[in-house]
Amino acid sequence: MTLPPGEPRRSQNLAIWEGVLAILFINWSTGMVMTGYALWLGAPPVALAILGALPMVGQMAAPLALFFRGSRKDLSATLSVFGRGLFVLMLFVPLMPEAWRIPGMLLIAALSQLIVAPVNVLWTSWMADLVPEQQRGRYFGLRNGLLGLVGTLGNLAAGGLIDALGKPWGFLLVLGLAVGAGVGATFILRRQFEPPVASTPPRFAEFVQPLSDRRFRGFLGFVVLFLGAVSVGGSFVFPLFLEYARMSFTQVGLWTVIAASCGLVLSPLWGRLADRIGHWQVLLFSSSVAALVLPPLWLAGGPGRLETIWMAAVFDAVAWGGIGTALTNVALQSASPEKRNLYLAWYWMAFAVGGILGSLLGGALGNLHKNLQLFPSAYHLPILVSMGLRVVAVYYLWWRIRRDKKRALLESKAERSLPTEAKASEA
Repeated sequence: MTLPPGEPRRSQNLAIWEGVLAILFINWSTGMVMTGYALWLGAPPVALAILGALPMVGQMAAPLALFFRGSRKDLSATLSVFGRGLFVLMLFVPLMPEAWRIPGMLLIAALSQLIVAPVNVLWTSWMADLVPEQQRGRYFGLRNGLLGLVGTLGNLAAGGLIDALGKPWGFLLVLGLAVGAGVGATFILRRQFEPPVASTPPRFAEFVQPLSDRRFRGFLGFVVLFLGAVSVGGSFVFPLFLEYARMSFTQVGLWTVIAASCGLVLSPLWGRLADRIGHWQVLLFSSSVAALVLPPLWLAGGPGRLETIWMAAVFDAVAWGGIGTALTNVALQSASPEKRNLYLAWYWMAFAVGGILGSLLGGALGNLHKNLQLFPSAYHLPILVSMGLRVVAVYYLWWRIRRDKKRALLESKAERSLPTEAKASEA
């Protein structure tokens, strides 16, 4: 296929600008802003766990992308506009009767995530056609690093607005701006070039075929385990900072800026390293940091003891700068171009299953605090359990990588021995 002049570089650059606006919507509609808004509305720990898991739970709708017909660009833009635009209803939640506010907030957030979920498959498949495989680590590492910095500068600005304007007006202004940024991103999305591709809905046998791929099946197992472990405690990290450690929204915003500034440097380095040693190894190293370093640093902090929490901002960039790029690229590298959407759909479903199971466990553990009172806050126990499960997931990944290497070595030896055996039989 002959590409238009300037492609694919032009569309790769546009994808970064589109991501700049999209990440503001994503961060403000799912991160510390929504956590603070939920706390102001009176959300209990179980509601916080559900809210934090909704981005993962929504991915259960990702396989719908396999059954859509038409342009990936048009479908991505249309779904993004509706899903992000729906979030404007969040501004009216305070006007609801008090008993309806938390359910209403969760319903709006869930519907928004479900509508947007198929875009992950469509957009990732589209971008894989625009970024050559040998450049993906560097490109997505750079893009993720830039977007992380922009998103967290946005968090810092949002925190300052909330502290300055007070509640709920600061929340409502930031959420309104989030909707504007998210919808605006789709106008840039429509300007990108899309290589033509034919798509037909898969038959059942084709749909389940990725599960027969032993290595990919092991990867899905890790995704469920690790992202499930993250979901157990991940929803409680910002509440721990805000309610237990007594950090202000401006301080939490500054924490995210430190993480993103480090990520701007580290994400491209992880990407370049992945292009050399492979995304599996990067995934192992970075997920080990997320398991063994981050939770202890969060839990060591407290009122007047923020040193380890500030340290965690740096290690957050070390961990997620590698994990974010490696997960998607392992999924992409597992399939041929014609089967890419199928593999991506299974990856996002595993993402969702882990999120659902992890948040259910996290919510239950958070509620145990009311009865047991064993820890300083309702957030300590879920984060402790999350750490233990993350370690289990990392050990599983190490074991799978080691076993796959042994099998590949045995298969290679067997192939080399075949000609010798054939010659012996002829003699």
